[in-house]
Amino acid sequence: MKNNKNIEIGALKIFAAVSTSETLTQAGEQLGITQSAVSQTIKQLEIQTDTQLVITRSRPIKLTPSGQVLKDYARQVIEDTQRMLSDVRMASKGGLIPLNIGMVDSFCDVAGVQLMEQLKPFTSKLALRTGLVSPLTQALLNRDLDLLITGDSLDEHPQLQRFPVLRDPFVVLIPKKYSQRSGLDIQWLSENLPFIQYNRQSRLGALTDLIARRMNIKLIANYELDSTQTLLRFVQSGHGWAIVTGLCIVRYPELLNEVDVVPLASGNHARYLTLLSRPDELGKLPQLTAEICRSLYSNEIVPQLEKIAPWLKQQAYALEKMPAI
Repeated sequence: MKNNKNIEIGALKIFAAVSTSETLTQAGEQLGITQSAVSQTIKQLEIQTDTQLVITRSRPIKLTPSGQVLKDYARQVIEDTQRMLSDVRMASKGGLIPLNIGMVDSFCDVAGVQLMEQLKPFTSKLALRTGLVSPLTQALLNRDLDLLITGDSLDEHPQLQRFPVLRDPFVVLIPKKYSQRSGLDIQWLSENLPFIQYNRQSRLGALTDLIARRMNIKLIANYELDSTQTLLRFVQSGHGWAIVTGLCIVRYPELLNEVDVVPLASGNHARYLTLLSRPDELGKLPQLTAEICRSLYSNEIVPQLEKIAPWLKQQAYALEKMPAI
């Protein structure tokens, strides 16, 4: 490679990825390039800056003091460039830009259409993607999504911007034929009735396991499902009990016939939805989107939850600040 003193933005992006990775290989996987390409870029940057930037023989790799300085500058240059490109695109569209949004299925099912309708005046084109949290997360990190509404705040990626949206409480679903039994509690349910669980690879399945550990109960899942509708039908048919969230049940009130919805540990357990974006790229659009989501939840979804179980109004609410957990 030539000893060109003009550092390219692409090289700074690679260096920024290296600065947050444990190995050059990991940085390459994050960027979709080879370890060799990463190594060559680092060597070229060290030639251009006339100093060592990375200690590659350590595990995890470490930055030298010079590398730390370049890391800070690289982050600022990348953010400024992204902001510049966003402003240029907005100007070319008369102030409007295309927007790619990802969101968890349970929120999309009850608020997706209304959200898209309210965002349309601010965008030239809207695209919506739903599904499992992991692929959506990767799409955001790969810049295939601009905004992501998710139950995982991705604290391991501090560069992302976060806007709290709502508290989605966990509840217990019990077939009515069992719910009138005296002395019924979560411990009795776990020991005596079949448990119907979300797939453990899903975010809700993982959170259910976490709740069980916190409550010191052992859940033996007789059925493991990835569809809320199917899960509710299993409970309605009397096959067992389940732990779900308010958003999961609000779309299917007809499947709650012959089912009792009861609080879980006095409402202490909840999923928190957050809107994630990259900083300084979309102006006030991420904040506006979060505000619309909060309004839809408070004014349209919570009243539906209250009809299902009046006590849910105290547990389900919009958030402007994430509580300490």
